[in-house]
Amino acid sequence: MRVLLRPVLVPELGMVLLKPGRESMSAFHNGRILVEPEPKNMRGLPSGVVPAVRQPLAEDKTLLPFFSDERVIRAAGGAGALSDWLLRHVKSCQWSHGDYHHSETVIHRYGTGAMVLCWHCDNQLRDQTSESLDQLAQQNLVAWMIDVIRHAIS
Repeated sequence: MRVLLRPVLVPELGMVLLKPGRESMSAFHNGRILVEPEPKNMRGLPSGVVPAVRQPLAEDKTLLPFFSDERVIRAAGGAGALSDWLLRHVKSCQWSHGDYHHSETVIHRYGTGAMVLCWHCDNQLRDQTSESLDQLAQQNLVAWMIDVIRHAIS
């Protein structure tokens, strides 16, 4: 877990205080933490847990062939595990380009990835290809893969 926090300096005591919030407290239970300056690409983010999609592995485009490899996907649990993960983590239609969204959602497989779409958008987008759909499916695949890896090593 990565956390972006605003420090409070107490120079009289030579201390730095951090207020992580309840959702970030688990980052401090391992005894030691790494502190480094805020990267330029995170300057606009609010304080708190850095979402998995902001993890360096997710942003490294050279790793996409690895994440998309069928053997790696199978080792992480397969396409069914990706679908289950999406249903647990995504509560509404991920296609933001439509005016109407049905309340019922389905898993829409696209390439090696997948996305959550409402029934309406699923019918509209079935058998279509686009860069936007590809990016969304890849983002979901990478976020799922990183989550699986993080849980496996913790």
